[in-house]
Amino acid sequence: MPAFKATKGLAMNISPATGALGAHVDGLDLTALDATQFAALKSALDEHLVLYVAGQDLDRHQLSALGRRFGPLFRHPIVDNGFADCPEVLELLREPEDKIMFGGESWHADITWMNPAGYVSILHGIELPPVGGDTAFASNIAAFETLSDGLKSFLRGQSAYHSYHWYEHREDPDYTALQPVVRRHPASGREGLYVNRMFTSRFDGMTAKESAPILDHLFAHMEQHPFTCRFRWQKGGVILWDNRFTLHYPINDFHGVRRRMIRTTSLEA
Repeated sequence: MPAFKATKGLAMNISPATGALGAHVDGLDLTALDATQFAALKSALDEHLVLYVAGQDLDRHQLSALGRRFGPLFRHPIVDNGFADCPEVLELLREPEDKIMFGGESWHADITWMNPAGYVSILHGIELPPVGGDTAFASNIAAFETLSDGLKSFLRGQSAYHSYHWYEHREDPDYTALQPVVRRHPASGREGLYVNRMFTSRFDGMTAKESAPILDHLFAHMEQHPFTCRFRWQKGGVILWDNRFTLHYPINDFHGVRRRMIRTTSLEA
């Protein structure tokens, strides 16, 4: 993979972050993308799965408009921190006295517990701590491609249940979806795992107890360092990621300071 790439005919430059996934992008104004620029951005996301775009200044309506270009936007049925005039955009506010991270401290993908499932999440840093609060990502494609052929063959025929409240070890029938365990990327054709520690409860036709040894093996495999990248937030940064083929982990290593971010997620069309 090249260390640096200029997109032909565009001012957009792409610098891969690691060998597994992720890239830094500059030369774009995300509030004013024409059709050619958006197509190039989407192509870069298909290739790298996670993009960090620096130097942006989006309000909630501009973030919503960008998200809609990827697909219909998700309005969270449980979390009540959307804006009144823009409910599909969540405000992720952490005050100095807060200790808990929004989204939990666990590897996961967004909105795997419903159909249609989450596609592209876009997170914009507005007020940030001077250090800390990085976000880590893992490639589900790299994880799948390094499994044994026998396990790959077994998993291709499986489906699994994802439930919003599984982090509390309970399934909620209102917020549970059956998903394929292996998905094929529509652009690259590469296969990736589609399970995660926070929301995946069990394989179809199996109990949670029967499923646990296999799922725990997959989770530990997927979360290995060689499959990951990590982005340090700076004011004005925007991260876009593909929830179908990545996991992410919000790192809780900053305290006593305020952080404010806004996020939206598009759904698969």
